[in-house]
Order: sequence, then C-alpha cells, then structure tokens
Amino acid sequence: MKLTIYLTSVLAGTVLAFPGMKNLMRELAKRQATGAPAPEMIGDLVQGATTPVGNQVKNCLLGTGACQDLTTKTYKAPDLLSLSCLQDTCCVWDYISNDLVQMFTNSNGTCNDAARAAVRLGFHDAGAWSKTSGSGGADGSLVLSIDEINRPENNGMQDIRLKAIALLAKYAAWSVGAGDLVQFMHNVATVVCPLGPRVLTLVGRSNNVLSNPEGLLPDTNSSAGQLIDLFAAKTINSKDLIALIGAHTTAKQRFVDTTKAGQSLDSTPGVWDVKFYSEVTTTSPPPGVFRLPSDQAFVNDAETNPGFGVFSDPTNGQAIWNAAYSTAYVRLSLLGVNNINKLIDCTKTLPNPITSFP
Repeated sequence: MKLTIYLTSVLAGTVLAFPGMKNLMRELAKRQATGAPAPEMIGDLVQGATTPVGNQVKNCLLGTGACQDLTTKTYKAPDLLSLSCLQDTCCVWDYISNDLVQMFTNSNGTCNDAARAAVRLGFHDAGAWSKTSGSGGADGSLVLSIDEINRPENNGMQDIRLKAIALLAKYAAWSVGAGDLVQFMHNVATVVCPLGPRVLTLVGRSNNVLSNPEGLLPDTNSSAGQLIDLFAAKTINSKDLIALIGAHTTAKQRFVDTTKAGQSLDSTPGVWDVKFYSEVTTTSPPPGVFRLPSDQAFVNDAETNPGFGVFSDPTNGQAIWNAAYSTAYVRLSLLGVNNINKLIDCTKTLPNPITSFP
C-alpha cells in the first residue's frame, strides 16, 4: 500500500507530460485508501494566482500542469543590441543560455564540473529558507553576499560563483539579476546533462546582497527523519525530497571524506540518469563511487525507500523522475520569492534536451 500511495503521489504531476500513464494512475487511485494532502502554495500564490504565470506555477505545484517543457526549442533571440531585444525580457537569457552550454559541456557531450557546481549553487541559494526564517531563498545572496559563500556547507562553489559574477558583469546593461541567474544556471546545467529535463524557468526575482539565514541547508550526517523535517519546513514533502536528491546523479564529493575527494555519487556523473537510485540501494557502491550517509539513511527509511524503486525502474523511471524532479525543483527555485505572479516564463531559451545518450 505504501508503494502504491508513493507512486500515485509521484505520478500525479506527470500525467499531462506522459498521457500514456493515465491508465496506470486510474488503477493506482482505485487502490489508494487515502489521498496525499494537497501541496502547499508558496510566496504570493498563498493569496492566489492572479496572472497566467501565477496559474501556470500553481498548476505545476498542484500536479495539474506540467513543470517541464518537452517541446523542441524554436525561439531564437534577436540581435542583442537591437531594440527588439531590449523589448523582449527573454532575449538576453538566450545569449546567456548559449554561454552556459559552452561552459557546461565536455567534448564528449557529457556535462562537466562547472555544470554540477551550477546545480549545487541553485540548491544552496534557494534552500536557505524556511517558513519561519523570514528572509532567504532564491535571491542570489550566495553570489552577491560577501561571506555566505565562505560557509563550510558552500565549500567548492567559489569558482562557479566567480563565473556567475562574470556573467552578471557581462550582461549588466540588460539588468540580469543574480537571483534569476543562479536558478537559470541550474536549469541550463540540468538540461545540458544528457537525459535531463527542461525545467520551467522563470525570471523576475528580487536580489539580496545580505547573507541568507544559517542552519537551513541539509547535513550529510543527518538522519532521514531530520532531513524530512528540515524540508517540510520549506514546504517540500518527502516524495519531492527523494526526487531532488536524484541530482546526486551528476555530483562529486570533495569535503565529506577528503581522502576520497573527487569521487562521484554514481558511476555516470556526466549523465542525468537514474543510476544513482539503483546504485545507492546496492550492498556496496560500485568501485570509485562514494555513498553519502544521508543518502543511505533515505534508503533505510520506510517513508522514503519506495521512491528509489520508482525512479530506478528501467522502463519508466527516467521519465517519471524527470517529471517529479521538475515539479520539486520549480518549488525549490521559488522559495522566498514573493512576486511569483509577476515573473516571466523564459523556458523557451533553454537548450534542447538530449533524450538519448550511449
């Protein structure tokens, strides 16, 4: 029953993206005794969705609308110095996207260390927020603040921060904001990694030069219960949490065990695949792969364990995870953002996904 409920919850946000799952959803719903609580709204959506973008985000978070774009990119920005570009908010982001694709891609088509650092940067900037923290969230403080980057939990992101600062300087005339850039870098990195999704990408966040509150990011030595509670305070439930930790598929550890610095968390760190979910459940990790204590804690926990089986499924796991990750990350990327109704959808500037990779 627990696996059935977990599947129903995970798949709720994927049906629109994958119509063939409707029959599976219908059968699972018949077997589910009680429904999961409705997802919490965040930011100004608590008062209601008042614009098309607000409704788009609301439907995404509720699972009644897609949070990833499965279409082929057709948008091509006008000349950067043209009046047309100045009148098109998304124009400059197309140029930034092109810069980031070059920055994040290895010669063999896999994503590189800069890409995985950008994924982590997006997490750490947005994740420093809770329902009681007041300030914090996806505001660019990890780039703009003088000292936040020097906290121990942010070790290893100094170089990607400098790259972000360079991009802010390059496109300063187009009023590119740090809060948007950090999340945009995450979303470009996600889709540059082969098999990764094009996540709904919004711009128009506020920026913050002050450091976000401390103590709101996960500790790799925490128990599953502690981490579930930590993310519940961010409006992120355990299902979404297990979808989010799948980003470890491209991660490498450098500071948890310095004697094994540089070891990846699955055997294909340049590809956004579901091997992380299958490999973390084995008795021992594959040679050269590092296992975080927190990931093992999730595997051992009855509430979070079913997700590993759902996402590692060899037939549908990749599609289900991409959709679930997109839903969870849209929520994370908007924590602390109180003008969601006024944001602009620039998903069209993301590169095309790499849907197959040897």
